[in-house]
Amino acid sequence: MKRRVLLATGVIGAAMIAAPALAQKRTKRFRMVLNTSFSGPQSFLLLAQDRGYLAEEGIEIEFTQGGGAYTAAPRMFAADFDFGYGDINSLIEVAAEHPQKAPVGIFALFNASPSTIALNAAGPIRSPKDLEGKTLLGHSSDVALKTFPAFCKVNGVDASKVTIRTFGGGMRAQVETMLGSENVHGVFGYVSTIASAMAEGGKDLNNRLRHLRFSEHVPDLYGSTLMVSRKVLKENREAIASVVRAFNRGLVAAVQTPEAGIDAVMRRAPWNDRPAEMLRLKTTYEIEMAHPDGKRIGIGAIDPARMTRAIALITETNRLKRRPALDEIFMPDFLPPLAERVHSISS
Repeated sequence: MKRRVLLATGVIGAAMIAAPALAQKRTKRFRMVLNTSFSGPQSFLLLAQDRGYLAEEGIEIEFTQGGGAYTAAPRMFAADFDFGYGDINSLIEVAAEHPQKAPVGIFALFNASPSTIALNAAGPIRSPKDLEGKTLLGHSSDVALKTFPAFCKVNGVDASKVTIRTFGGGMRAQVETMLGSENVHGVFGYVSTIASAMAEGGKDLNNRLRHLRFSEHVPDLYGSTLMVSRKVLKENREAIASVVRAFNRGLVAAVQTPEAGIDAVMRRAPWNDRPAEMLRLKTTYEIEMAHPDGKRIGIGAIDPARMTRAIALITETNRLKRRPALDEIFMPDFLPPLAERVHSISS
């Protein structure tokens, strides 16, 4: 899969020129919790480590695999991780509850919601309102399930008329359960995760699915972001900028050379299905990082007005005790210049 990444001419050269000086910095070591186990969409993080971008900045990071994007922010808070990568809507919840200790977003990778409700393409559900009277499956910490109240609010769906059942198995098992049942009508998940799961083992069932994508039906919502702890924010702002620079270079490399990104994943998880991980990465580019804002403000940044609306929506629909301020959720202070960031991703 070849892709074109739009960014300013000369950024790679400038980074290479600066590398020798950066390499002289004293190494700073941090702990970082990921959204999930090692997978294709983490390519930019892993390439930053494997290609030495972090080392050139004087940074060493120990990655800890996560248990789902919605768990990253609360796990950061509970286990004192320095950095995290996970869902920004969950971060809103943590910030509402713990305003002085919650992490803060600093590099928003998913500028569109990755969430979806996967449906049987042969079934009757065509619009959000058709979900009323139906039954949906999902993991208890799934981002789509957790933000479903916002989906219902925006689309006029009476959530009390939708039955939700939690499911402990894998994503493919959930979807196969739905496809084989007359009593289960949809599955919560990420578009990319479902696409990958349904392609594993060479038996692709994606053509049997239809999606109600949150990126279309709840357009204000964002997805995953890089987060930093309040401790590091207070004590080491220079290191935060270094980490973001390195991961931004990793993103550029992952978009330009997706095969290399998947190589980085497979080195850590050789049991993964490589074609499925490539599909997962490709779908991430096409859905989760494809909002028009990317061309306007660059991937990594947020639109303040849009994020303010998203905070208000999550606060209302998840019945949070307080509405966090914008700067409690995201700080643009550490972003590389716009010219050095990815502007859009296209085939």
